[in-house]
Amino acid sequence: MNSLKTVVFAAIAAIAGASPAAAQVEIETPKAAFILYGKISDGGWTLAQEKARRDLADQFDMDIPYVENVASTNEAVANVLDLYISRGYNVLIGGTYGFSDGFLAAAEAHPDLAFVNISGVTKAPNLESFYARTYEGWYLAGMAAASASSSDRIGIVAAFPLPYVVWDVNAFALGAQSVKPGIETVVTFTNSWSDPVKETQLAKSLIENGVDVLATAMDSTAVPVVAEAAGLHSIGYKSDMSSAAPEGMLTSVVYNWSGALIPIFEEIKAGSWESKGSPLYGMQEGVIEVLELRAGVPADAAEKIAEARAQIEAGTLSPFEGPIYAQDGSLKVAEGAQMSVEALWGSDFLVQGVQGNLK
Repeated sequence: MNSLKTVVFAAIAAIAGASPAAAQVEIETPKAAFILYGKISDGGWTLAQEKARRDLADQFDMDIPYVENVASTNEAVANVLDLYISRGYNVLIGGTYGFSDGFLAAAEAHPDLAFVNISGVTKAPNLESFYARTYEGWYLAGMAAASASSSDRIGIVAAFPLPYVVWDVNAFALGAQSVKPGIETVVTFTNSWSDPVKETQLAKSLIENGVDVLATAMDSTAVPVVAEAAGLHSIGYKSDMSSAAPEGMLTSVVYNWSGALIPIFEEIKAGSWESKGSPLYGMQEGVIEVLELRAGVPADAAEKIAEARAQIEAGTLSPFEGPIYAQDGSLKVAEGAQMSVEALWGSDFLVQGVQGNLK
């Protein structure tokens, strides 16, 4: 856990720090390859990147190889990158912050190549590490969950209490409160990215405590499976999880990484690409999507969610516009103000209306 916190602090410093000096990377014939942290069969994080790989291959009519299950060590990352580079690949795409140092070392050693790392925290003139404004999708998911809840008590099983997870939990709660101000959101953390056994146990515990809509912020589909077996509604994450809960799933908040990767690749082909450092891409760029609402979301609620979606995409609605209060009643965001990117990366509190703690 301490090592994860160290990485998060590095991410905050990377975002707050100076952007890399602008420098166009000129690649005559782009050849891309993917390096993936997990298995493409995980149903969530890595599957979303596999979908982006296929989208990229289809869009540019090219073969794009990949290696899955690559450990988050500098040695493992270097071995795979060196192999691809020796075979003439010049656009290297990674898929986790754990690859950050390995990608930076390779980018510095090969300034004529392009490196992109999804959720990475390092940057260079030829290395862009981007992530997503996932909280935008979770705000809409919270609206859907609240509209389908009879007990006015919804729950979410999340991974680690880290800023980019906490902002999802808070946005989920705030979205729900925009529909039902008094609704309660219960959060439990697994302290793992994927632990189906623990996720199952926590989901059952939430149900025993009166939760009637369950959301997962994990890689696996364990939570929706539990909800489905209990005849309850659920929210999926990272990839479309409706196949795990065909009757009860309301929607899934999904990554569409091709929304960022296709424009990057187009710029590389045109010889105009410059690393943007560590940007956040969201619904405006099509990187975060909320899938079509399914049975269980009332028609009037669906209309309100559609309106909110349009406002987020237009940049006129922020899930973190004040006033926002923490659990202890302290004011975190003043009325009319919005949380800055730096403040979001430092998210260390749960909003009022959330039950649970950052442990």
